[in-house]
Amino acid sequence: MDYEKIISGVMQHRVGEFIVTDMTGDILYRNHVEPFSNSQWKIWVDLNLDPENLEVEQKWEISDKAKESYYSVISVPVTEDHEQYIVHHIFNTTEYVTLLRDVSQYSREWKNLSSFQSKLLEALTGDNTDSLSLILKALKLNSIHLFIRRNHFTKEFILKKGEETYHVNKSDDRLVFTARVNRSFILPGQSEPLFCYINDVTVDGVRYALFVEKSDEHTGEEFSMYFHVIRLFLENSLMREHIIYENEHDALTGLYNKGKYLSMMEDFFPKCERIAVFNMDLNYLKRTNDNLGHEAGDKLLIRAANSLLAVESKHVKGFRMGGDEFLLIAWDIDKEKTDEIKEKWEAALADLNAKDPSFECVIACGAAYGDVGFDLSEILKQADERMYENKAAIKIARGEDPNSR
Repeated sequence: MDYEKIISGVMQHRVGEFIVTDMTGDILYRNHVEPFSNSQWKIWVDLNLDPENLEVEQKWEISDKAKESYYSVISVPVTEDHEQYIVHHIFNTTEYVTLLRDVSQYSREWKNLSSFQSKLLEALTGDNTDSLSLILKALKLNSIHLFIRRNHFTKEFILKKGEETYHVNKSDDRLVFTARVNRSFILPGQSEPLFCYINDVTVDGVRYALFVEKSDEHTGEEFSMYFHVIRLFLENSLMREHIIYENEHDALTGLYNKGKYLSMMEDFFPKCERIAVFNMDLNYLKRTNDNLGHEAGDKLLIRAANSLLAVESKHVKGFRMGGDEFLLIAWDIDKEKTDEIKEKWEAALADLNAKDPSFECVIACGAAYGDVGFDLSEILKQADERMYENKAAIKIARGEDPNSR
């Protein structure tokens, strides 16, 4: 029996200890993330759960005070191949419990921290950027800047006081990760210094740093009090996101992959009120691979992808469909915003080419916009046709055969 398949079917995107038992509570499989023994687990089940009468999901807690360990458990009944099992997810909450216990002497701070922690735990099912507004309010900040570096590129997520959504920038991280914790630092593109709250941390190969801008009402007490909760939350989020990220993103470019595109085409894009599709094709990739080698071709693909990443935001995402084919899709925006996105992308591509003129990245683009009640297949078709028209026009303007590769 493929117990890992059973687990992934009911416990998607979760990390920690997983145990599969039969309906009497006997262990059939566990991944041994936590150090407790099988016999200890059986004792806990006997005290807290009635496996044979479990019909719906049940949540329960374990307090192993002898070893000062604490766990949160979700037990879910599952039927697979006409057999009944129970999948248990055990999440170690010891650091959370210990932290709360250490600060329990401060009644007001305890109440605020407990509320903050609960909200962060609720946000744990989303991505780490869902926590930015919570951290902004808890620390009484003017702005918060979260840098996440995956592979060869870094994204900066910015949320400012009074704003409902964050902004995303592709960041030059040459100076970001050299900043010292608990020191003020002027980041590239910033005129005012920011306080370096967390830095020089790597989780599953993903590096992150957190900078904040203090406000006049900031007292400083919350900085040390909330530090471990925020850091633990961010690192748990990054570990969980890393699994999802690997599945949804193209390894070379960092853009969403075709699988993610197909998923969004099925259950997301058709539900949007408005949509803009930018169909893109990278020129001269075959020629570059043939003449200069595939390493040069990869650099060309990365530059193309970086031009898309430069315009990504909460409602604008880039996709690598395979080979030299890319898509940039924006949703719930008006027609004027579509033109702005295209202009911003063209400027980003020109800037990337200007920074390294040793080779040129040329991309053909066809854009199509759909208003309320749009036909998605027709929008995709229009964008595809316009891309090929643009591709031919680029080559003709360069005095080349429009059918050349």
